[in-house]
Amino acid sequence: MFMDFKKMKKSKNILFYPCLGLILISLLSGCDLGIIWDDIEVMEGPESEGFLVMDEFFKDYNFNISFDDNLEFYERIYSIQGEYDMNGDGKEDIINALLKADYQKGSYIEVNDKKLTIDYCNPSGEINMIDLDNRDDYTEIAIFDEGASADPTLMFYRYDGNEVYFVGSIDEDALMDGHGKFISSFHLSRYFNPQFYSAWGEFKNNQYVLTNHDVKQYIGKTFEVSGTGFFEPLNKMPENYQEYITWDGDIIREFNKTKVKILDIYINELDPTLNWFFVELPNGEKGLLYFWLGD
Repeated sequence: MFMDFKKMKKSKNILFYPCLGLILISLLSGCDLGIIWDDIEVMEGPESEGFLVMDEFFKDYNFNISFDDNLEFYERIYSIQGEYDMNGDGKEDIINALLKADYQKGSYIEVNDKKLTIDYCNPSGEINMIDLDNRDDYTEIAIFDEGASADPTLMFYRYDGNEVYFVGSIDEDALMDGHGKFISSFHLSRYFNPQFYSAWGEFKNNQYVLTNHDVKQYIGKTFEVSGTGFFEPLNKMPENYQEYITWDGDIIREFNKTKVKILDIYINELDPTLNWFFVELPNGEKGLLYFWLGD
């Protein structure tokens, strides 16, 4: 599965109409929305403690960025210049970029006169150097993309000495370990402490390869939950959890380091989004717990 998050659109409708097909961002597959454990190839993954927010891996380097601040945000054009050794040959590479907001045509990145046109982006002008994998010689360009609907991503570009090419993209709130592994925020139990994850990804041969992580090991364990969630009281575990997802404001609950025992986790083999839990609260109440992940 190639996770190109810059083309994914978040929509609250995806959870009301799960049988309309594959929906970008959560990639729910058809109407087979029950618990799918036997068909998922799972592996023991890297320790989540080794993953940090993306900002921790940005290089201490500032590009020269200019734009007309009299223009509205959606009209802006960012002119960017810099020099950085991107391919590890010991020589500074000359970097020029033109980034046009709101999907205007004509955005590009140019390194040593090698130009790559960017066809799809809504940049804010934020650009950084980042080392996606310290085991190789490359340092990549990371461009912040506002997305189409408050779905910010980071887009990565590499120069190998001969050409500039797009490596891939991932959501802004993803984690990485600096050794080429990533955990999307959609695969992370962000409201749980300690956190755990359902999948991790790696860029291999210019593709983002996703590996499912065995979350069955967390069933039966107790975690602290903090944040705003939806809780649908249920006496027994539902066979089809989608039937009970309502996004009804009346079932919103505030959790503050609440001890929650996980009785089951619902995962689809094509969509490891980690957001659907059958749990038991400290007072013995059971139900379906889920969270709002985006617009």
